[in-house]
Order: sequence, then structure tokens, then C-alpha cells
Amino acid sequence: MKSWIANNPRIAHDLLRYTLAVVFLSHTITRIVTNRVGPFGKFLDSSGFPYGIYWAWGVTLWELVGGVLLMLGLKTRIVSLVFIVQMIFATWLVHWKHGWFVVGHGSNGIEYPLLLISVLLATALTASHTSR
Repeated sequence: MKSWIANNPRIAHDLLRYTLAVVFLSHTITRIVTNRVGPFGKFLDSSGFPYGIYWAWGVTLWELVGGVLLMLGLKTRIVSLVFIVQMIFATWLVHWKHGWFVVGHGSNGIEYPLLLISVLLATALTASHTSR
């Protein structure tokens, strides 16, 4: 008897999609609840982005909307691609200067954002052409 889970790309895709949704939603909800949007905006100002608070709110609201869209399986390919662009900027602005490791042998490095980029790319590549 063949298992329904073995060799099922749809289940693998959905697992990645749900996990990404939880990651982005938890990140943005925590930023809102802990009042970290303002400091994020100041960081963006100091990084050369004019009107950093507006960029910070834009990223925060995008993570909220994009996370919900991923959870619902709506526009998965385009949402994943936009998140990839966001993660490239995050890697460039924050993580690159800290090296490779996130924990253990270093902190805040690029290994985590690169993992997210890879999972986002896999999710975009496996999204159905007929997805909602």
C-alpha cells in the first residue's frame, strides 16, 4: 500500500508555504506588539533610506499581508518572489557584516536569511500555475 504522504510534492509545497507564513507573520506581529516599528524606521533612516518610518510600516504591513496570502495559498509565486527581494535587502543591510552564523559561532549572520531565500525560491518554483 502506497503512503499518501510519500512522493507528494503538493504536501511538501504546502508545508513550506505554511512554515514561511508562520515565520513572516510571527516576525511582523511581534514587531507591532512590541512597538519595534519606530526603531526599525530609525534604523532605515540611518541606513540611508529617506522616510524610514514609512518604509518600516510598509515592510511590516507587507509581511502581514504576504504572510496571510501564503497561509491561504493565494498568489504564492509572486508573494514568495517579493519576500525574496525583501530578504536580499535584509541580508545586505543587516546580516552580511555579521558573517555566516546566526547562533553558536557568531550572531545575526547570513545563514538564516539565505535559508529563507532558498525556501521561498522552492515555494515559488513549486507553486501551481493554477493557484489562486
